[in-house]
Amino acid sequence: MSLLQEQAVSMIGNLSDDNVSFLIEIIRRLMPHEKEQIENVYNSEGKEAFEKMLEARDNIQHYFPVDFDPDKELEEARAERYGSTN
Repeated sequence: MSLLQEQAVSMIGNLSDDNVSFLIEIIRRLMPHEKEQIENVYNSEGKEAFEKMLEARDNIQHYFPVDFDPDKELEEARAERYGSTN
């Protein structure tokens, strides 16, 4: 083990578990193959969440009247709560 590696091990030994976890995350992001795997997980989770959101939005829309205008509803709710700004 090189002197630099020994210094790193010594420094890591003095860190709390939370800081070691943070350091591991940083190291993973710096390693090319690990970074690619992490990005794939985040991308797939993000895509899945977005698809669920779109599906939920489509399912919820049938509860609203056909002529529902969210901007108008927001404006009316603000006027009711805070008074008219006109």
